[in-house]
Amino acid sequence: MRKLITTVLVGAIAVIVLAAAALLGIAATLFNSGGSTNCTPTDSATASHGYGPDQISNAAIIVAIGKQMNVPERGWVIALVTAIQESRLRNLDHGDRDSLGLFQQRPSQGWGADQVMNSTYSTTQFYRHLLAVPGWQKMTINDAAQAVQRSGFPHEYAQHEHAARQLLGSVHDAACTGTPSGNWTVPAQGQCTSGFGRRGSEFHRGQDIAAPIGTPILAASSGTVIDSGPARGYGLWIRIQHSNGVVTTYGHNNRNIVEKGQGVHTGQPVAEVGDRGESTGPHLHFQVEVDSQPVDPVTFFRQQSASPLCG
Repeated sequence: MRKLITTVLVGAIAVIVLAAAALLGIAATLFNSGGSTNCTPTDSATASHGYGPDQISNAAIIVAIGKQMNVPERGWVIALVTAIQESRLRNLDHGDRDSLGLFQQRPSQGWGADQVMNSTYSTTQFYRHLLAVPGWQKMTINDAAQAVQRSGFPHEYAQHEHAARQLLGSVHDAACTGTPSGNWTVPAQGQCTSGFGRRGSEFHRGQDIAAPIGTPILAASSGTVIDSGPARGYGLWIRIQHSNGVVTTYGHNNRNIVEKGQGVHTGQPVAEVGDRGESTGPHLHFQVEVDSQPVDPVTFFRQQSASPLCG
C-alpha cells in the first residue's frame, strides 16, 4: 500500500483542527444500497495545511459509519489514523500497485473491485476487518491499524494518533440523517465455504462463512429479533425479521448478544462466530428466507445491490 509519511508539528496540528472547527455546511454523503445518509459537521472552517473540505467530509464519513456499525470510539480513532497515513484522508484513484481509495485497499487482495473508491464501502470494509481482529481493543492504536492493513511500514500509524483525536473532536457531532432501513451488509468477515444448494443427499439452505471463534456476527439489515437461543442442529442461532417478508438466520453461534424482541440496525453486532451444534468447524451459517422460502444468500445480496456476500 502506498504510504504517505508525514511529520506534523503539534502547533500545526492545532491550527488544522481550529480551522476544521470553522468549517460550515460540509455534507458528507454515504451511499448505501441505493440510499444515502447525509452527515454535516456542526461547525465551520477554512481549508488549512492540507485538510480541505473533502478531507473533513471523509473524516465525518469514517466516524458516522463507525457509529452506524456500533464500533467503539477507539475504533473510529484507529480508522482515522489509518486513513491519514494511507491517503491523508483523500479518496485516491492511484497508489502502490493496485491500492485505491481512502484506505488504499487492494482489489487483488480481496478488498473489493471498483467499490473501494466508494468511501462508505471502503470504510465499512475497514471496520469489518478491524472487528475480526482478536483482542483489537486491547492493542495499541498503531498495532490495531497494522493488524488490518498489514503494511510494509508497520510503525507509521502511531504518529497520527494526536491529529486523529483532534479531527474526531471536530466531526464527532456531525448530524446524520436519511439512513435507509433496507440496506444490507455482509454479516461476518471470513471465507465463504459451503454454498446454497444440494450437498450430497441433503440440501444446504444457506451460505457458510468460515471465521475464527469469536468473530463478530453483524445484523445483515435492520429488523427485529424473532428468536435468540438454542436450536436443533445449530447449537445457538438468531433469527431476524426484516421488511418485505425477509428473515435472516445466523447459526452455530458461540454467543448471542441480542435477545428476542429486540430491534437491531444494519451492521449491529448480534452474536459471535462459533462451532456449536452439527458443525464442521468454526463458521457462520447464514440463511435468507423470503416469504418462508429459503433463497441463495449470494444471489439475494446481488439483487439488493449490496456489497458482495462472497468475493
